[in-house]
This record gives sequence, structure tokens and C-alpha cells, in this order.
Amino acid sequence: MTATVTIYSDIHCPWATLTVHRLRRARDANGLDVVFDPRAWPLELVNSHGTPRDTVETETAVLAQHEEELFSRFRGDSWPSSFMPAFETVAAARRALGVPAAEDVDYALRLAFFRDSADLSVRSAIAEAVQASGVDAEAVMKVWDREPVRADVLDDYARSAELPIQGSPQIFWPGGETTHNPGMTDHE
Repeated sequence: MTATVTIYSDIHCPWATLTVHRLRRARDANGLDVVFDPRAWPLELVNSHGTPRDTVETETAVLAQHEEELFSRFRGDSWPSSFMPAFETVAAARRALGVPAAEDVDYALRLAFFRDSADLSVRSAIAEAVQASGVDAEAVMKVWDREPVRADVLDDYARSAELPIQGSPQIFWPGGETTHNPGMTDHE
């Protein structure tokens, strides 16, 4: 039976991206039957404003020293005005194709932003990331365009208020334990 690990995080949180990357790598290296269920914890809702670009860029520069293939300096022409469209796309993938597709789309969006400098507030950049994820991009984008996926994002966020979330990422393990930011253990 497939185990589910639930991850509440922000898509543009570099710490969460590092955690997701390392969890996926560990699962694949060990042949584990695990799916990572990405849940929306948008920092723009948590903090009532977007995370400053210089904060994200500073954290990204530090983490790039540990995972060079995952992070690069943002080179895009435009910085995302909101990450809500990216969260909505993950919700659309879950609606259209299930949790494994949501996991793959979430990871592809993270790579598109942190590695490829994609503006994830723009539909064309989102569609390109969904295509790169390997899932049925047409099905995901159709749901994103036509169904109330913003409500799914807001439901995740509302649910998070009842959980012991310390920050992004917060991992909820199958046995009921929870861990904040387990992806980086060498940051003393």
C-alpha cells in the first residue's frame, strides 16, 4: 500500500523546494512506495504580503551551495506578482489526475521557478512547467481554466490553521508525526 507524506509549504520557499527534492531523491534511491501530497500554505496569505524578492534570492544563494542543480540566480524578465496561480495548478493536477500528478506538477513548478527563472504568475510559464512534469498537461490546464481550484487552495490554507505548522515546509508523516524543514540538516 502506498504511504502518503503530506507537505504543507509555499512553492517559492527554497527550503521547501530543497526538502521536496531530497525526499523525492531518497524515495527513488530506496525504492519506497511513497507519494508526497503537496498542500498549499501560501506565504502571501500567511504573512498578508508576498515574500520580498531579496529574501528569496538570499536564501536561494545559500541553498545553491548545497544543491547546485536545483537553484540558480533568478534571470527572468518578470518576478511573479503572486504564486496563487501555481498553487491553483497543483490543485488542478490533483483534481484531474490524483495526488501523484499533483506531486509531479508541484515539483516541476518549483524547478521552473528556482532553476529556470519562470514567472509562475503567467499562464504560459505554468503551462510549460506542467508539460515538463510529464503528466497529461492538457487535462490539468483544462481543470485549471474551468474549475474552482482557487477554492481548493483556500481550503488547504484554512485546514492548515488547525495543524501544528511552524513554517514552510511542514511535513506530516504517515505515522502521525510532523517535522518542520527536514530537508536541511547541515545548517548549524
